[in-house]
Amino acid sequence: MPFEIIQIPRDDTSVRLYVERYKAFRLLSLKTDPDAFGSNYAREAAFTDDVWYQRLANPQVTTFLALQSDQVVCMISIAGPLPCTPEESTPSKDPWTILSGDPKYVATQSHYRMIGMFTLPTARGQGIATAIIAKALQFGVHEAAKSGKSFVASIAVEHDNPVAIGLYKKCGFKTIVKEPWFRDRPRIALLLKYSPTSEVGEIPVE
Repeated sequence: MPFEIIQIPRDDTSVRLYVERYKAFRLLSLKTDPDAFGSNYAREAAFTDDVWYQRLANPQVTTFLALQSDQVVCMISIAGPLPCTPEESTPSKDPWTILSGDPKYVATQSHYRMIGMFTLPTARGQGIATAIIAKALQFGVHEAAKSGKSFVASIAVEHDNPVAIGLYKKCGFKTIVKEPWFRDRPRIALLLKYSPTSEVGEIPVE
């Protein structure tokens, strides 16, 4: 089935247009596959409307939606540039917290974290996830170029999620960190890194 990928603008009109769909899909993601995220449904269901609005309006976060027949079937956000390199960050730390790091940090690269990635089970196997990741990576490369810095991305995933790990490796990510993660229960978290100039290759194009 055909699909389209849209980038949600951060102006007030656009945020108000999409915020309810964003909220609904995020909560559906947390309910459908609770082990795939660092957060959980109960925590985010308690968010106020202002929290959801600020997530979409945040100038350091850009969100992409994949639509089929006007239904949201996949979503990803890309946050950055972060005040740290992938090697200096951690897979278990809340990326929204990382964004508010040391303002005096001088970056040599533009490091972006991919967050909130989820595809509805009924929409998997159609190339949608690969396409939306490519869009997010292309956005990051473009933004990094504006600052004259090289682009690098990271994404966190639980170690026993082989489908997600396989997807990210297909898109050019490689594992750089493995660590314990104890938010709701004992887990092992992985941090994967993507760099267009490394041996992992170029940004995939669907």
